[in-house]
Amino acid sequence: MMAKFAKGLLFGAVVGAASGLLFAPRSGKETRQKFVDELDEWTDLKEDFTDKLDHFKESAQALQVAAEIYIDPFIEGLNRDIENFNFQTEPRIAQINEQIEKIQSELPEMPKEN
Repeated sequence: MMAKFAKGLLFGAVVGAASGLLFAPRSGKETRQKFVDELDEWTDLKEDFTDKLDHFKESAQALQVAAEIYIDPFIEGLNRDIENFNFQTEPRIAQINEQIEKIQSELPEMPKEN
């Protein structure tokens, strides 16, 4: 999808530049030279864009490889940490609930407000 967009953008830019040069009020020789200069400039821009796109693709592939290497172990470690946390907190929560029940049973009943 990105490649189609880039090609369309490049094509539109070239056609627009060529149209502007062809309809400019210059002599034929000046117009041809201007066209050649612009074409060289656009060629350089296209090559630069292609190089950057290739670099982006390489970076995206490297990121994907790194993600495949590190994400699964990270998730497994995180799940182990959560399980350990739950294992440690469940008895404490039970103790707290027992204390709450004990306090509630020892408190006198409060009159309800209407």
